[in-house]
Amino acid sequence: MLEQVAKHHDLCIKMALNMTNDLEEAKDLVQDMYLVIHRRVKDVNSIMYKGDINRYFLWTVLRGLFIDKIRSKKIRSSITFEYLDTDCVDESVYDDGKDRAFEHIMKEVNSIVSTWKPYDIKLFDLYFMQGFSLRKIATGAGIGLSSIHRSILKYKKIMRIYLSEDLQDYFNQDFDKIN
Repeated sequence: MLEQVAKHHDLCIKMALNMTNDLEEAKDLVQDMYLVIHRRVKDVNSIMYKGDINRYFLWTVLRGLFIDKIRSKKIRSSITFEYLDTDCVDESVYDDGKDRAFEHIMKEVNSIVSTWKPYDIKLFDLYFMQGFSLRKIATGAGIGLSSIHRSILKYKKIMRIYLSEDLQDYFNQDFDKIN
């Protein structure tokens, strides 16, 4: 079974890179994916689609592992950065500007989100900051999955419009361009 999954190794690396933007972390996620599949999948036919491994299944396993890693590392913070007193920040803790750039982007995100309706703010927080799946949100809130999906797509579009340059600089590690 793992031999069939391994045929999609390069694709899995690309999927993981879309999540992490760090090659080493992407490779770790893919290796963890192999372990999860080996432990949990008993019948290879349960993950097959049209005679090949279901790629959506691979993506789902990778996304679950990525979210677990985020939660365990607490990479993302759900606190708002608007309450930080910038006069009290010790500049020596920033080594390459990555932390400062991240804070700036999070401030921008929070300033955009703060103008939204409470429903949208809560949904944004649940999905993007806390990492809940669309299904969990829909089940917990009693709202249709398609409605939540449309809202999430709308939020992504808004963020792309306002933050595309900063995010591109951040992912290219041009931290000094982000103000």
